[in-house]
Order: sequence, then structure tokens, then C-alpha cells
Amino acid sequence: MTHLYEQPTAELLTPAQQLEQDIALVLQTALEHHHKGEFDDAEALYQAILEANPHHADALYDLGVLLVQTERPKDALTRFELALGQQPHNGQYWAAYISALIDAGETAAAWLALEMGQKQGLKGPAVDGLITRMANPGKIVLTRPVAVQSAPTESGAAAETNADAPQAAAAAASASESHKSTIAAGRRVSQQETTRFTSLYNKGHIAEAVKLARTLTQRFPIDGNAWRWLGIALHRLGRYDDALIPLRKAAELLPEELESRAVLADTLRLKGLHKDAEEVCRQIIAINPGYAEAQRIYGMSLVHQGRVAEGLAAARRAIELAPDKSGMHNTLGVLQLDLGMVTEAEQSFRTALEKDPKDAIAADNYLFALTHNPEVEQDKLFAEHVKFAEQHEAPVRSQWPRHVNRRTPNRKLKIGLVSGDLFRHAVASYLLPIMERLAKDPGLSLIVYNNHIAEDDYTHLLRKCAHEWHQVTGMPDAQLANRIRDERIDILFDLSGHTGRNRLLTFVRKPAPIQVSWLGYPATTGLEAMDYYLVDRFGVPFGPAERMFSEKIVHLPANAPFLPEESAPPVNILPAMHNGYVTFGSFNRLNKLRPDVIALWAELLHAQPSSQMLLGAIATDEDEQLLIDWFAKAGISRERLSFRRRSSIPVYLQQHFHVDICLDTFPYTGSTTVLNSLWMGVPTLTISGDTLPSRAGATWMSHVGLQQFLATDKADFVAKGVALSSDIPALAALRTGLRQRCMASAAFRPEVVAAGLSRALRIMWQRWCDGQPPVAFAVSEEEAIDVAGEPTTSSETGENK
Repeated sequence: MTHLYEQPTAELLTPAQQLEQDIALVLQTALEHHHKGEFDDAEALYQAILEANPHHADALYDLGVLLVQTERPKDALTRFELALGQQPHNGQYWAAYISALIDAGETAAAWLALEMGQKQGLKGPAVDGLITRMANPGKIVLTRPVAVQSAPTESGAAAETNADAPQAAAAAASASESHKSTIAAGRRVSQQETTRFTSLYNKGHIAEAVKLARTLTQRFPIDGNAWRWLGIALHRLGRYDDALIPLRKAAELLPEELESRAVLADTLRLKGLHKDAEEVCRQIIAINPGYAEAQRIYGMSLVHQGRVAEGLAAARRAIELAPDKSGMHNTLGVLQLDLGMVTEAEQSFRTALEKDPKDAIAADNYLFALTHNPEVEQDKLFAEHVKFAEQHEAPVRSQWPRHVNRRTPNRKLKIGLVSGDLFRHAVASYLLPIMERLAKDPGLSLIVYNNHIAEDDYTHLLRKCAHEWHQVTGMPDAQLANRIRDERIDILFDLSGHTGRNRLLTFVRKPAPIQVSWLGYPATTGLEAMDYYLVDRFGVPFGPAERMFSEKIVHLPANAPFLPEESAPPVNILPAMHNGYVTFGSFNRLNKLRPDVIALWAELLHAQPSSQMLLGAIATDEDEQLLIDWFAKAGISRERLSFRRRSSIPVYLQQHFHVDICLDTFPYTGSTTVLNSLWMGVPTLTISGDTLPSRAGATWMSHVGLQQFLATDKADFVAKGVALSSDIPALAALRTGLRQRCMASAAFRPEVVAAGLSRALRIMWQRWCDGQPPVAFAVSEEEAIDVAGEPTTSSETGENK
């Protein structure tokens, strides 16, 4: 019988269990003080817990966090280290430890800790934030994931911004009276003003057309046509931010009018607002399912959101609706090329040219696609480039001006540079260190013609180097040619070739006495008007390779200099040293990764059964699955593959910590990717081909004296890959000293390349002054070094002194 005052007997706790329970209560109280900012009380309680249990991981971690918050990061380090000793796979502990190392000024140790943490499973957005902080020591940066900006199509192919923009403007003006007016009060735009706008737009005087349209919106604020014209003209100029407001206003005032809505959708797409572009296209298609232009833009917006199958279907639907419009076929080709479907893209561009042989954008894209095709013979590649000249240059050749530039050999020269890539782009990264040095040359004046409205920090740096800077987006080719001729440019540079935003239709008019193609395109322009092509001895050796160029070849000490990112992480120890296996890697874009490329890499992986493969620059889940499928067909399982998403520059560079040897693509080999890998201590195994696109990787590897990584064919690629990856000590030693090799090379010395270019300009100019035709020649590295000075010395850490 139980008495009322007696309680059931509770199970007694062991001393260890009692201690654990007491600690849990104290820890809860400590956290409450911590969250309230009562740091002294919280710290005392954390210390009390650790006196009772020195290995309590959570107390160690929480105390470490508190010490960092109270500006004692050095004191926090030992706490985090002890906590990680208890829980080495805890990503939160690793992130806090690395952050404390950064706060303590121990950046080198933080890079090492990051590598160790990643091996224990640390990953996610927090890692990107930590890398960004380490890459920018001494600066306050956001630690959330770094957002990636929409870039121009990486392939270099040009998607038309709006296939019918000029026609849309003309139709907008001529049809203004036919559309039902939504004006509630006030007058309409007069027919005379309508005719004036149409005339300005169609003659290419777009800036004047914008001024007129803006005035009309002020005078007739509820006339939708005035807003419509303003938006279309701003779009034509590439002023996409400015175009949005008038285009949206036009859509509000003219809800049934679809052409300006299509321009609105295209503007949103060009700004990277693909979801918004999709929505506008859906609205247009709901009104008129047969509107081809909306389907075209809809397809592009879907593909850029990773919805590839839907996007390609929409692009094909646009072709069904407008089968005779070359722009529809061209857009499908651009999407296919970006997705690595080179053969299909070629056919789409070819069809576009059959529909309209004068479509220069489709012709550019067709030639660009051919450079990616390993099956194309060199003679055919050259012949197709010459066809471009026959179509677009021959009709204006008789109109070439007689140049009246003063033939004085030693006078100050006006150097013109034409490009649409003067922002964070490979061309700009090569050009900037050259311009910084040429800007100080008293014998040169640099005049830039910028063919793109987008600007960033690179644009501002380049602008500082220019003596004059002209925005020429939207300016008709004939008008731009006349301007260049009137400004008496002596030597005019094309920095685009047959890639997006080029102005080759200006160059065909020969506005300058000497015209040079450089940097932007790894093949000939095919133009008689282009006198020289700048490259180096590794890219296009003198001899048989020259016949593939309509231009005369000029050898510089290096094709271009490469300036490594200031935010680049340090070089780490060869991963194979502690992994026990070799990791091959690739950071090339998807349109270089075809099934035959993957099949060759798979041969090497089979030959090295313990090896792994890391693939970076992955944009979507669909991209990853596509590569998994290609490797599976070649007999490589998913377990041997790892993937890294496209990210910020510091994060991308740090991904090299996990790669021993990079594998190059073919026939379009890597360039900037090879250079970045070299700087991170990772050599690239590449096949040295016969064309410039197939020799880019070989060129940069030759500049740093690593010809042992150059294969002659596929069989040699596998054999060299096995031999090189089997000699771990040699790879480790090479990795340690690779930055020093780079700094001794002309490819990493802009002062040498700039001196060589300056000398080349004088040789070209002297020949023109003497009435002599262009001729191939070379400026040697030794000759340039005599002008530029001795090589830069380096410290033990690899930093320039």
C-alpha cells in the first residue's frame, strides 16, 4: 500500500549522466546571455563548462564565436581547433574556424584550413563567402554567396538582339494611324513628325531619333506611339536600362500592339531578366500564338533559365511560324552552339544564310561554329572566310577612300581600337595591361570605339588609358567608317573578328590606311581590307600555316599578356600527395565538351583506374547530367566524377586546389582557362593541332617551357597523360615552381608584349609611308626586352618585388 505522501521511486542518474544534464542546463543559460549580448556572463559560463569537461565541442565552439565577436579572433583559434578535434566533419565549426583565421590576419593558414575542411565535407554558399574574403584581404566584403552576372554569350556567337528591330520601328511609325489610339485627351503625334522619326531611324541617325522621340513623349505623354518609338530607338542603341520605361509605357497605352512588346521582352532578356522576358513573351503569345518573334525570344529566355528542351522547342516553333526569316534559324543555331551541339548549329546557320545570303550575323556565327568543328579541313575553313569577303567586302571595294594621312615615319600615330568586349571579358583582360603601357607612349594616341553599352570596372580602367573614347553602339557601319576616316586614324585594330558585336562591315570599307586584327578571334577575317594579323611564333608559325590567313602574320613576343587575378589564392600542395590518387580536371565551357572529347578523357581515366575527374564551370543540373551520361557511355561511372558550379573568380580559382592535371578540349583548345590553371600551379595536357584555335593551349604551355604536356594526337594524349600522372614527385615539384616559370615568361610580362607591339606599329607605319605593301615580320622577345627592361624578380612567396 502506498501512502499519499510517498512518490514513485525515480531511476537514479549516474554521476556522468548528472554532469551531462547539469552542463546542458548551464550551456542553455550561457547561450541566453550570449544572445542578449551579455558576453561577460556568457563567457564565464562557457569557461565553467570547459573546466568540468575540457572537450565539450559545443562549448568550445560557442566560446570561440564569442571571442571573435569581442574582437579576440586569435584567442578563438585554439577553441575552434579543439572543437574540430572532437567533430572533424562539422561544417559549421570549419566555417567559423576559417573565418576566425581571416579575422586574425592569418590568410595563408585560412587557405590551408579551407582545403582541409573541404576534404572533410565543407561546402555550400558559406564557402564561396569565405573565399571571397580571403581573396580580398583588408577589404570589407559580403560573405553571402556572390551572385554571377549575365554575360554575353560565352561562345562568342551573336544572337540578334531583335531580328526585326529596324523593321519594327518603321512599322511602328507607318502603322501609327492604323492602331486604335488610347489617347484620352490632347493631340496625336502628327504625320509630319512621324515621317521625321522614321527617316532619322532608317538612316541610322539613332541618337537624333531618340532626342525626337523623347520630345514627343513630353508633348504627347499619352500617345503610345511616341513611347514606342523612344523604347525601340534606345534598344537599338543598346541602352537597355533606359529602354525599359518607355517600352513598358507603350505596352500600357497600346495593349494590343505586339512589336514593341517583343522589343520589351528582348530588352529584358539582354539585361539577364530571363524570367521577366518569359512572362512578356507569354502575354504576347496569349494574344497571338503565331507571333514568331515572341517565340524566338521565349526560346532564348527559357534556355538561359536551364529549361533547355522547352527553349529549343520554342526556337523551332519560331522557325515553323517564319521559315523564311534567317534570324529565326540563326537564333536556334546560337542556342545549339552554346549547348555544344556544333554540327546542328552549323546546319542552322547554313540554313539562315540560304534564306538570306546577306545576313552578316548568321555568316559570322557560321564561321565561328566552323572553327569548333574538328572535321572541317583547313582549306575549307579558309575558303568560307573568303566567301564572307566576297559577299560583304567586294561590293564596296571600289569605294575605298584614298587616305590622306601624313606619311611622316616618326610622327605621333593615331591608333584606333574597335571592340564590343570592353568589360570583364577575355579580350579586355588581355588588352588592359597593354593599353596601360601604350597610354604612356608619347608617340601614340589611343582612340577607342566601344561597340557595347555594358560597363564595369574593366571598362573604367580601359577608359582611363584612352585619349578619346567613343560610344558607337547602333551607329551604321558606313557612318562609323566615315567617322574613322575623318578622324584620320592611322592604324585601326579589330578586336573581335567574327564574334559577337564585331564591326567587320566597317572594316570592309577600309576607313584607315592600316588595319589589324588581334585578340578576339582565332582565325582569319578573310578580308583584303585587313592588312595584318597579330599572333606569336607558337600560335601561327611562319610557313604553311600562313596560307590560312588573308592578312600578313606578325609575331609578337607573345600573342597577348595575361595578368593573373590579384585575388588569386596561393598555390597549394599537389592534391595527389595526400589523396593517394590523381585528379584530372577541366574548367572549359560546355560548348567545348563534346562526346568525342569526353571519350578521349575516358580513355585516360581507364588507363589510370584509380584516377578521378573534376569538371568545373557547370551552369545547371541539366549540364551536369549531360556530362554524366557522356562519361557513362564511355564506361566511366558517376562515382569517379565530381562537379563544381560556375562561380565568382576567387571561388573558381580555388577549385584548382583539388586538381593535379587539367585536360584540354579539342579542336578548340583552352586559352584563359589554361593560363588561370598555370597560375594556380596546374599544367594542362593538350593536343597541339594545325590551326590557331587548336594551338591555344599548346601556345601557353610552350611559353612556360612545358612542351612535355603537348600531345601530337589522341593516342599520344593518353600515353603522355599516363606517364605524367604517374610521376607524382615531378608533378609536385612542377606545381611548386610554376608561378615562377610564369613570371619569367613573356606571356605574363605585359611590358615586353607592349614594347613588341609598339615596335610592330612603327614597322607597319614605316612601310606604308614608303609605299610598300604589308609583309609578314616578327618582333623578337629579345628585341622587346631591350626596350622593356629586365625580367621582374620575385620573392619566395611569388609576389612581385
